[in-house]
Amino acid sequence: MHSVTHGKEVVLRVTNDIGILGEVCRLVSERGISVKAVAGSVEEGICTLRIVTDDNLRTCDILHEHAYKPVEESVVLMDVLHKPGMLKKLANRLGAEGVDIRRLYASVSDKDTDCLIVMHTTNDAKALIALSEFVPEYA
Repeated sequence: MHSVTHGKEVVLRVTNDIGILGEVCRLVSERGISVKAVAGSVEEGICTLRIVTDDNLRTCDILHEHAYKPVEESVVLMDVLHKPGMLKKLANRLGAEGVDIRRLYASVSDKDTDCLIVMHTTNDAKALIALSEFVPEYA
């Protein structure tokens, strides 16, 4: 299935400690929640985790139960074919529409035919329109 939808990511900012990603993943997986995508970065001792799960509401509740302060942020979620040049075409399409990509993460295994792309842009609504036309064109 190739699609583009509005979605949410759970954003968690905490003091950077070794093992924080493992702890967060343990908390959500013990409740049967699957992590679909994750990105992490550290700046000036603060770790920022961005997580897309199959149940973000429960993920936030679980993290709140353990004294974390997660927030949800809007993103564009794309499920596209995994083939050479796909990201180039996507980026060019957004550029042609005047939409700037502010944050993007994606992953796929060598054996998968599809790729999940998570992004936030300067205009997610415009990106959704441009990319919903993009998906069938390159599927």
